[in-house]
Amino acid sequence: MSLIDLLKEKLEKQLAVYDEKLEAAQAKAKARKAEAEANVAGAELEEQLLMEVNAIKDKMAEGQAYLKELGEAGEDKAEEIKSKVARFFD
Repeated sequence: MSLIDLLKEKLEKQLAVYDEKLEAAQAKAKARKAEAEANVAGAELEEQLLMEVNAIKDKMAEGQAYLKELGEAGEDKAEEIKSKVARFFD
């Protein structure tokens, strides 16, 4: 076998090793990208859920305030409070 043939063979083998490394690196990069996208989606979902929780807490606080107001009000204020409470259920 000539020197040129030996060098070609050696280069081809090394290129095959680099090809395998490249494929592994691309797969790893793709997996990390998918993980990062999932984390972003998870963070967005968490933020959305937190907003919903806060909205429910606000509604609960509003309802508690109406309950307190009803407990302290006389019958003369019942109609006024009734309209406020009606908006609460919308």
